[in-house]
Amino acid sequence: MPLNLDDGSGENGGGQFYDKLRFNSTGGNWWMKDGGGEKRFPTGFTCVFDMDSLQTGWSRFNGTFPVFEPDPSLSESAAMPPPDPIDPDKKWKRAFKLLVFSNDHFGGTVEFMHDAGTVTRAFSALYSEYEAQKDGNKVPVIEVDGNPTKAGDYYAPNWKIVKMADRPSSLPEVGAQEAPPKAPAPAATSDEF
Repeated sequence: MPLNLDDGSGENGGGQFYDKLRFNSTGGNWWMKDGGGEKRFPTGFTCVFDMDSLQTGWSRFNGTFPVFEPDPSLSESAAMPPPDPIDPDKKWKRAFKLLVFSNDHFGGTVEFMHDAGTVTRAFSALYSEYEAQKDGNKVPVIEVDGNPTKAGDYYAPNWKIVKMADRPSSLPEVGAQEAPPKAPAPAATSDEF
């Protein structure tokens, strides 16, 4: 099923808060925003994309942080929210948001959200790949290259599914995002990422 994201030719409050994984489509670099600052990933990383947590919707930057208004489902788009009364030039864009996991690179679960056309197109292609390989409760292991793909004046992530794996025990179950955070997992786990 294709995602209802913009093909590029055009925080939700509550619940668990996660550190943020970011990709700069203008500069082509990856970094993670956490409570203590930023961690950059110039050579890339390997992680799990939790496609079960995927939401599509509308996003816009409010001057301080991105605002995300989710769709009712992956197959049904919400109506575009009204413009900002103070700054109507801040346009809503189609966006996606999901949880990403890696003990090695992120120290656990982070959130990745984007609304740039180059990134939503690349994610739609990755999601199609995932659908073709989907296997029960397995999750895609994604290899993210530190060298993004140039797309006009912008960059698109250079990523691929390297395998489908069992869901890491440290990754929250779908619907568990509203639950209080669990105690950190011990250092030695069966999670390979």
